[in-house]
Amino acid sequence: MIITPLAAESLGVRSAAFFVETADVRVLIDPGVSLAPRRFGLPPHPLEIKAMNESWCSIKEFSARAEVLVITHYHFDHFDPTEPLMFNGKALLIKHPKENINASQRARAKELIKNFRTLPRSVEFADNSEFRFGGTTLRFSPAVPHGPSTKVGWVVEVSIREGEFCFLHTSDIQGASLPQQAAFIRAESPDTLYLDGPLTYLLGQEYSPGDLRASIKNICNIIETTRVQTIIIDHHLMRDSKWKEEIKEVLARAEKTGKKVVTAAGFLGRDEEILEAHRRQLYAWNPDIPEERIRRSRNFQLVKELEK
Repeated sequence: MIITPLAAESLGVRSAAFFVETADVRVLIDPGVSLAPRRFGLPPHPLEIKAMNESWCSIKEFSARAEVLVITHYHFDHFDPTEPLMFNGKALLIKHPKENINASQRARAKELIKNFRTLPRSVEFADNSEFRFGGTTLRFSPAVPHGPSTKVGWVVEVSIREGEFCFLHTSDIQGASLPQQAAFIRAESPDTLYLDGPLTYLLGQEYSPGDLRASIKNICNIIETTRVQTIIIDHHLMRDSKWKEEIKEVLARAEKTGKKVVTAAGFLGRDEEILEAHRRQLYAWNPDIPEERIRRSRNFQLVKELEK
């Protein structure tokens, strides 16, 4: 099994896109990418826009190779309803568009289904289901809350198993603070786990200290009780420049047990480019680019201007 992170916060953008290739099937999980529209009162910096452009090109390139596309939920950093040709000829495995879903995601799912119409080879609802492609099995969790509550909806987690090896993608559970989120991980006992980390950059706002403690406890338990060898931790956690300090207990537990915790960038052997968390510093480093030019940019026109 070959696991390739395509886009992530440690690669400069908001995304959880992964490409997984086995002997039987090529799977693209969550083909989307976005940027925070405002952070520290600032719009995306040109370097972030450039990273998004590059990431989107990579996602589209790998989409052309994929046979199966998975959409774990309907946030725009996980799918793009305006790119229906991406789904042409693919088998789509998607979060149920009407059950266990909030109003905004229901509307987005409806738009997606309307846009792609008859392009996919097949469309099946993935919640709590299993799909086989030769010797490869994709297994999905029941719908679980997107974080500590269902305020922003539900997601499905997905495992991909080839022989004895298992990779698991958690989608957006924000660190597995709830028992039902962690239960699927423990049941699947993956060798490699992609875990979207705790929402520490909103600690005390949309994410409580209790949520963080529960997440740390559950992640440490997963390290100790499953066969996981590598945890790729990214997404929400990488929006915090002090992320290592926030999960120091997890890092210590992994080191003690001989397990590896890396970012998506680290998994690829690349340096981390945590741009959103350093947006203020990016503007200070390059203060001559007026905010108004960033705000007016569409379809990466600003990046093309800067690169002339």
